[in-house]
This record gives sequence, C-alpha cells and structure tokens, in this order.
Amino acid sequence: MKEYTTLHIGGKCKKLYFPKNEEEVKKILANDQPIILGNGSNVLISDEREFESAMILTQMNHIECKSEVIIAEAGARLMDVCLYAYQRGLSGLEFAYGIPGSVGGAVIMNAGAYGGEISDVVECVTTTEKQYSKEACAFSYRHSVFSDRSECIINAVFRLKKGDKEMIRMKMKELIEKRIEKQPLDQYSAGSTFKRGPDFYASQLINDCSLKGYHVNEAAVSTKHAGFLINQGEASFRDFLTLIHQVQAIVYEQTSKHLECEIKIIE
Repeated sequence: MKEYTTLHIGGKCKKLYFPKNEEEVKKILANDQPIILGNGSNVLISDEREFESAMILTQMNHIECKSEVIIAEAGARLMDVCLYAYQRGLSGLEFAYGIPGSVGGAVIMNAGAYGGEISDVVECVTTTEKQYSKEACAFSYRHSVFSDRSECIINAVFRLKKGDKEMIRMKMKELIEKRIEKQPLDQYSAGSTFKRGPDFYASQLINDCSLKGYHVNEAAVSTKHAGFLINQGEASFRDFLTLIHQVQAIVYEQTSKHLECEIKIIE
C-alpha cells in the first residue's frame, strides 16, 4: 500500500481495484468494502496487517469545462484541475495549486491553503448514493459531511469566474514558489499533520517547543516546516504514529494546547 500513498507507508493488500467509471465503482462496492484512495495524500496506513482490498480512483481523472463550470472526477489530481482552469482563463482555484491530493480527497477534507478552501468554489458533489448541493456538503474547517460517511465521491462541480490569464498564472506561480521555499516537497509526507487550532497554528507551537528535527527512527518533524511530519525513507507505521503522539504530548505539556491530527489513520 505504501506505493499508493505520498507518505510511503502501508502494508500489504490482497486485492487492488482501479475503476475507470462510476459503473465500475458501484459494481465493486456491491461486492466488497475496500479502502478508498485517490492520490493517497493525507493518509497514514498501517503496515502491521494485511488488508483485504483497496480501490484506487486515479484512473477516474476526467476533467471537462462548461462555460465557467469545471466538472472533475474524484481521481483527478487537484494540481491538474488548477492547471485546466488556468488554461481556460478561469479564476478561483489558484489557492489549491500545489495541494497534493485528488478531487475526492480535497472535497472530503475541505482542503485549503493561503486563505482559500474547496468550499469556496464547489457547486455540488456527486457520490455513489446521490448528488449533494454545496449546503448539503456541510463544509467546515478540514471537514465535510463525507468525512463521516462511507460513500464514494464520483465527481465535483466547481463554479469559477472569468479572470485575466496572466494574473491567474502569476498567482499560481507565487503560491507554488512559497510552497517550494517553505515546505519539504522533496520528502515523503502526508501534508500538514495537524489542524490549525482556534487560537494557534500547529507549526508555530511545534517550532516553539524546539521539535524541528525530532524523530522516532526515520519518522521526523521536518526541519524546513514544523507542521510537516515526514518519512525519511524507511519509517514504519508504528514509528510515525509514535512520533505523532509524542509531538502532541510535548506540545500539550509545554503549552496546554491539544494538537488535533489532520491526516486520516487507517489501521
């Protein structure tokens, strides 16, 4: 499974499905209950057991445009959707350029960065069960109605607006350069490990507790950005989980603030 996650951690799996459309997804779900993954970011998967099955949606990556609306399948990379919007002079997704997930994952966790969130541009979401309006998605910070449901997202509709193509390009360039400068993009990670608190940034607390470089074997707090916990190569699931718990404990001991995990843990 580690080959299908950005953190590069995960155990064996007996069956892997790669559906190409909604019909195939429904057929799989009628007979099985697989782990569902897109680009495999924002997830920590156990390597201590063998899983029965997983469904990887990366072949469901079609993107199309109708006027100022983009319809993207769940397995499409968010980066590709951002580029697709730029090429058509559509503005609204610039903030997401560089987020490593797929459309489905981004919708589930209401992914965001640099002042923008997926909920700002989603018009509706279709799952294997039904279509949800933006309101029915119940978006909040790093959460949606899908966070607590087992439905598989099929596609999302993004309502954008016409913009100046050069301005869109410049904004995307500015944000990706910020990411390259400040984030450990050359390391295995699941993205930001902890959520922002009501009155604090997780990365600032971790930094203030002098935890940059702190490690459990090859699971480590990035020295480049304290909000990213990274796999330096051969970290195990237990190493990474232990690191998460130790960082939480040290930060709580020194600041009385609780760090809530952002990444999904599959055991």
